[in-house]
Amino acid sequence: MDYFELLRYRKSTRKFTDEQISQNDLTNILTAANSAPVGSNLYRDIHLTVIQNRGALDKLSEAAAKRWGDKAKVKKIVGDTPTVELSQRMYDPFYGAPTVIFVSHRKQDIQPGIEFSNVACITYSMHLAATNLGLGSVFMWFALESMREIPELDNTSVLNLPDDFEPLLGIAIGHPVKELSARDLKTDRITVNYL
Repeated sequence: MDYFELLRYRKSTRKFTDEQISQNDLTNILTAANSAPVGSNLYRDIHLTVIQNRGALDKLSEAAAKRWGDKAKVKKIVGDTPTVELSQRMYDPFYGAPTVIFVSHRKQDIQPGIEFSNVACITYSMHLAATNLGLGSVFMWFALESMREIPELDNTSVLNLPDDFEPLLGIAIGHPVKELSARDLKTDRITVNYL
């Protein structure tokens, strides 16, 4: 698919079917992750955790579900977004996706901040790969942020990470309930100045 055509189909998917993605699709998505740019070429500072176990995802959802109960705080985060239902009885930050990949990074002291650039590049590369495969995907931040906000429900230990690594971002991937469709590309969402 042409790159700009791919961008027309790229979107954040928040409703998935129960069907698991194929091993071949997962391999292609992980290949995309390994092809993303990483600062100073330090791929050894990155770790990926693929979760296809609902029990583990439920454990990682506990803090987000509790935080979702604070409607005033959530309203500050999501604003007046019409697609967000704040009265949801049970909150699943992974939207029922059958696969979630967490991108973790070695804690930084030499180049602080580079870890955020690295995990964003890697996650976006997987996001585009999923789109190219006709799969839905969405960045996962709320669950990790919630565990930082509610430390007693920090269940990141289920990720079984190497020492000195912390999960910074995730991506939920699966078959979208509604097939991906093309949209018009915008050129006015971000302000630009020219020097």
